[in-house]
Amino acid sequence: MLTKKIFSAALLSLSAAAAFASFADHSVHKLPAAEAVSENQIKNNYIGMAQAAYDDSLSSAQTLHKSVQELLANPTNKTLAAAKEAYKNARIPYQQSEIMRWDTDITLTAGLDKDGGPASVDQWEGQVNAWPLDEQAIDYVQGNKNAGIINQKNAAPISIDYLIAQNGVGGEANVTTGFHAVEFLLWGQDLNGTKAGAGVRDVNDFQTDSSGKCSAANCDRRRDYLQAAVQLLITDLTVMSNEWSPVSSTTKGTLAYNFYHSSDAVRQIIFAMKNMATDELASARMNEGLEGLDPEQEHDCFSDLSHVAVYYNFQGIRNAFYGGYEKTDGQIISGASIADYINQQSPALYNDFDKAFNSIEKNMKIVFNAGEKNKNPIRFDQIIGQKENALERTAAVSAVYQLVSLQSSFDDLQELLSLQALTLDGSGD
Repeated sequence: MLTKKIFSAALLSLSAAAAFASFADHSVHKLPAAEAVSENQIKNNYIGMAQAAYDDSLSSAQTLHKSVQELLANPTNKTLAAAKEAYKNARIPYQQSEIMRWDTDITLTAGLDKDGGPASVDQWEGQVNAWPLDEQAIDYVQGNKNAGIINQKNAAPISIDYLIAQNGVGGEANVTTGFHAVEFLLWGQDLNGTKAGAGVRDVNDFQTDSSGKCSAANCDRRRDYLQAAVQLLITDLTVMSNEWSPVSSTTKGTLAYNFYHSSDAVRQIIFAMKNMATDELASARMNEGLEGLDPEQEHDCFSDLSHVAVYYNFQGIRNAFYGGYEKTDGQIISGASIADYINQQSPALYNDFDKAFNSIEKNMKIVFNAGEKNKNPIRFDQIIGQKENALERTAAVSAVYQLVSLQSSFDDLQELLSLQALTLDGSGD
C-alpha cells in the first residue's frame, strides 16, 4: 500500500492568497508516476485526499461560525464584511470536495446511518448545499417584507431541528439549510441582474429587536436563524469528516472503509469525474446561466461568488485525476492517481486528458481571475450578460464545450478499462 506523501509548502493565510492555491497548478504534481500503481494504492490516496478536503471544509466552517458570532455580538459593516470573507473562504475546500458527492452501491446499500452517519451522500448534500434556493422561504424579499420563516407570525422558535424540518417543505426550492441559506442571510437579494453588484444586506438587520436599531422586522429571529444555520453546517461537515477520518478507514460501515474494500472504487472515481465535468459543472452550474442569459441560474447568486464555486469544482476534478489536494495551510496530500493508472496502460489517452485539463484550466482561470480583480471585478452574472465576443464570456463558453468534450475521452477510458457504465445518484443541485 502506498503511503500518502505529504509535502510542506509555504503557509498560506485563508485569504485571497489561498484562493489561488490548487494542487494541479504545480507542474511537478502532474507528472505520471515512474512505477506502476495498483488500485489499492489509488484508493488509499483518494481516502487521504477526502480526509483532507472534508477536514478543511469543517475547519473553515468553524472559522465562519466564529465570524458570525462576532457579527452578532457587534453588528457593524466591518464584522459583516469579515463574515462574508469567511463564507467565501469556506467555499474553497468544500467545492473541491464535491467530486465525492454522488451515491453508488458503495453508499446506498451500506447502511451508513447505523452508526449515526448519513443515510446517503445525496441526502446529506441536500442539507449542506442544496440549490436552487427560493429566498422567500427564509426572509423578506423585494415586494414582500413578511416573507419567510423569519417573518412568520406565531411561528415556532428557530432552532436547528426546526430548520431541518422546514427544508424543502412546499417545494424543492424552499431550501432552509446549508451554505446558500447562510449566503442569502449574509448578502440578501441580488437585484442587479447582469449588472455589477451582489446583494447588499443592511448590517442593522442583525441588531437585536430591543436595540431600537433593527432595520427590518424580527431581527432576533434573523440572528437565531443565521446562528442555527451555521451551527448545522458545522454539524453536517463533522459527520462527513468523520466518515473519511483515519479511524473510519478501519471501521466497517463508514464511507472510507466501504470505498477501500469495494471493487468498484476506481470506477466510482472515474464516473464521478465524468459526471462532475460533463453534466454538473458544464451544464447545471455554467451553461444554464450562460445559454439562458439568466443570472438567477448562477450557483452563488446572492454573493456573486460563482466564479469561486465553478473554479474550485473544476479543481476537484483535476485533484481526482492527478491524485492530490492542496490543504488550506499549504500542505500537499498526494499519491497514486487515476492519471498514473491510465498512463501505464495508454500514454496516448493520458496525454488526451492532460492536454484537455490544461486547456480547460486556462479558460476557467480567466473566469476566476476576472471575478477576483480588486478593481472593477467581472463576476459570473456579468459574464452571462456580456456580448458573445467578450473575453470572459468566450472563456466561460469555451470551458463548457471543453468540459462536455471530455465525454469522448471518458468513453475511450471506459473501453480501455472494460468498465461498465455506472449511474451516480445526486446530480443537479
